[in-house]
Amino acid sequence: MRHFALFIDNEVRGPLSEYEIQDLINAGTVHADTQCAPSGSTEWEPLGNHFTFGSSIKLTKKVEKSEAEAEIDASRLDVDVRRKLLMYGLADSATVDQISQAQAEIVLGGHEADLRTKISTHRTVGLSAFFVALALAAYVGSFTEIGGSLLGKGAAKFAKDDPKATDNLKRFDSDVKRFEEIQAQAQLATFQRPTGGQLLRPTLLNRLRIPENQGFKVSGAVDTSPLGNLLTKWNIKLDDGLKVYVLSAPIPADVQQKVTEQATVLDTVLSPMLDDAAFDQLRTEVVATFPVDAAPESARLKGEMEQMKLAELKPAIDRVEFRAREAEKVGNSKWAGELRTFTGKLRDLQNRIRINVDPNARKKVWSEFNSGLGAELGAWVLASNAKEVPVDQNGNFLIAETGKLETDIAPTRILVTAQINGDTVYLAWGSKFLACRDLRSEEIPKDTFLTREQYKVLDKPVTGNRRHYVRYRVGDKEISANRFSPKWHFFVVARDKDTDPLIVMVDAETHGKFPVGGVVPTEILEKCESFPRLTESPAPAPLLAAE
Repeated sequence: MRHFALFIDNEVRGPLSEYEIQDLINAGTVHADTQCAPSGSTEWEPLGNHFTFGSSIKLTKKVEKSEAEAEIDASRLDVDVRRKLLMYGLADSATVDQISQAQAEIVLGGHEADLRTKISTHRTVGLSAFFVALALAAYVGSFTEIGGSLLGKGAAKFAKDDPKATDNLKRFDSDVKRFEEIQAQAQLATFQRPTGGQLLRPTLLNRLRIPENQGFKVSGAVDTSPLGNLLTKWNIKLDDGLKVYVLSAPIPADVQQKVTEQATVLDTVLSPMLDDAAFDQLRTEVVATFPVDAAPESARLKGEMEQMKLAELKPAIDRVEFRAREAEKVGNSKWAGELRTFTGKLRDLQNRIRINVDPNARKKVWSEFNSGLGAELGAWVLASNAKEVPVDQNGNFLIAETGKLETDIAPTRILVTAQINGDTVYLAWGSKFLACRDLRSEEIPKDTFLTREQYKVLDKPVTGNRRHYVRYRVGDKEISANRFSPKWHFFVVARDKDTDPLIVMVDAETHGKFPVGGVVPTEILEKCESFPRLTESPAPAPLLAAE
């Protein structure tokens, strides 16, 4: 195989093999008029004398190399390394292609180290001779002009042979050492974790939404001993089967009124016998509670109530109920509600008179209520999906998840039921017929609800693995060393209906464990870091990130 030296960009390159020159021709680096010198010749001539340019054959696609050609390309020496082997005489054109790249670098490294040692020795000897000659010339010159002149001229000639060689070599050695220092710093540089992240747990807790009727667990105790004691006086036994119901929302005002009326009726049928003076006192107390309003009808109706006799309770109740309906029609719902409450007191007074004169009236009053308002109350409780809470034999109960129930709110959210001869009694928390105690609301830890959150993987991006480099000029060449940044794995997660997904950094094992669409447990997410955007390690000095 022939070899040629090429003159390219005012620089002699080679010797290069025919294959290498053909690659340069294909790449457009050399042309037919590029000067070349065949191996063993000192004459320069156009490259077109030995190679064909401008072939009419055009390839429409890249010709795939065979395995043998690919193996040859892989073992081919670097151009500069090949040139140095030939230049130093470490190989000839017949044997140079048999040397591997690694072998060539080892041989060149040892040879160039020897050259540096020899150059350093020669420089030391030359400089020593120069200074000795100068000293001798100065000494001899003091005795004879001829000796000083001759020695001075000789020393001057020696010094003028290559005045920049020493400086250039020093500069070269300095550049090499500096690059080695920079390269060592680059290898020792540490890639830090991406910055700007924060622990995800506070974010998950801030995004957590706990329904108002689920954030607390409520405990307490209740029994019907006050009611049982009253029933015992009338030889009535309270049935077994105490139940506690908790409502997800406060009891509506109209239903609350029915609960109150049932308690009033129960109080009436269990009340003792009264004389006429006691009834007059009750009438006076009831009339005193009449709700006064700015409406003209208020004063007139109040006067009628003050003149009312006990025998006139039925028409009085009808007039008050009529006025309540009329007030509601004109938008005065507040007064209408107060009038209905007043009506209940009148009806209670009426029932007390009935049971006082008729021994069988007690049972009748109770039955009438249960067949009317009592039945409506029972139907509403069934339709409200009230949650029954288990009660132990001591009356203790625990509501696992509900809203906060303080003593003032509990009467509108908790109903206790008991049975009297098969009839259900609905009693609000705090009723005088109940012994209510130890009501306590305790907030449920947020972690209980956090574990129920379902964050799905929307994407699994990976950042990093970017090339970083250091570059330094040594002599007439720019040399670089490369490093690659570490990979960082991320999840983009969100719950159903979330419009602001979270970007979370995870380890490689977790990244491979959950596919897109999978749910990542919050026990894993809360230990991770979230980032406002995908990021990677900053470039540590002296490395620079490649584009």
